[in-house]
Amino acid sequence: MQIASRTPVDAEIARLAGLMLARTDELTDLVLTRVAEEFPLYIGMIDPNALHATIKDHIHFAFEPITRYMPPDSRPAATSGRERAMEGIPLTVIMDGYRIAFGVLWKQLAEAADVMGLSSKAALRAASEVMETLDAFTRESAAAYKEELRYQARREEQQRAALVQALIEGRLDDTNVWEAAELLRLPTMGPYVVIAARVPTAGEYGLPHIERELGGMGIDSAWRLMHDVEIGVASLPRPGDQFEKMVAALAVEGTGRVGVSPPYDHLLSTSQAMRLARIAMRGAQERRTVVVFGRDPLSAAAASAPDIMPQVAYSVLGGLDGLPGDDRTLLLTTFGAWLDSDGSAAEAAKLLFVHPNTVRYRLRRLEERTGRLLANPRSVAELSLAYEIDCALAAGVSSSS
Repeated sequence: MQIASRTPVDAEIARLAGLMLARTDELTDLVLTRVAEEFPLYIGMIDPNALHATIKDHIHFAFEPITRYMPPDSRPAATSGRERAMEGIPLTVIMDGYRIAFGVLWKQLAEAADVMGLSSKAALRAASEVMETLDAFTRESAAAYKEELRYQARREEQQRAALVQALIEGRLDDTNVWEAAELLRLPTMGPYVVIAARVPTAGEYGLPHIERELGGMGIDSAWRLMHDVEIGVASLPRPGDQFEKMVAALAVEGTGRVGVSPPYDHLLSTSQAMRLARIAMRGAQERRTVVVFGRDPLSAAAASAPDIMPQVAYSVLGGLDGLPGDDRTLLLTTFGAWLDSDGSAAEAAKLLFVHPNTVRYRLRRLEERTGRLLANPRSVAELSLAYEIDCALAAGVSSSS
């Protein structure tokens, strides 16, 4: 509180502050002793010499400005907050330190006020000044502490992202991969998987909350956001049950197509796993948004050679090109439902909400147009691959539009 004019009460307060300022060294020792008695943990966490200097600065900046009819200067509190955050000391410990220190100072201030015969008005003002100073110091210290934590979090996030980038590019070797694992908070041995998620647009996350969700399942992970994809490296300490839970979480969290690599044991294999995860991601479509590489070979094959596969699809499905677009889509959608139903027209009809005979009729039209009979295993394999390629092409057009 800045004093507008110098009244007799102001003069008394300034004189009291001067007395306290003259006892700075004595008061510093009293505070340090009391903190050590009531809160030994604080002493053990901070260098005693640094703590002594910090307490002395606080006392000086609390009382010296008052002798000049100015409000207390809380700058040392901000400096202290930043330093304590850098040392990893909990904020609650710092607040307890302020509480103890100001308790000592208030007792000494009250005794000094009594000795000098401070008036009742001045005594009330002195109490108010002490409370305002405590509030200002704790507020500034907490604000600086939190800002330092935010800075550390940003720096750690950038460092972790850079290490993930190095892993997926294969730029680490045995001499530094273990240090990288420690910084990424991943175990030094697998199994691991790489997750690739298509992002909606550059700068947006494909799996916005997935690190927290996986953490709740006991799955540690580290992530790197790129312009077209979000890449994660996840550790699976219990791969049997955790893998399926992870895939289910990816399906819920994902905003687009997601691919998962097969499990692997060594972090140095991350770059190869990333390529497999990307192939799986390209094979994902609307009806199957999460693809695990190896579980769906047709999807992987359809996405693995984008320059050749459209020609493969055309050689099989070219007979459908003369149909109206909606009709072509209807036949292929029916075929997809038939595949998902293990070749059962009745089950496919349930998925499509039509009569089984309708499914059979559409499948016969597909056979006529493509020249491939569904009773022939080779024809089914060719149609299945072409269908996966067609779905992948359609999903690619949709995601780029």
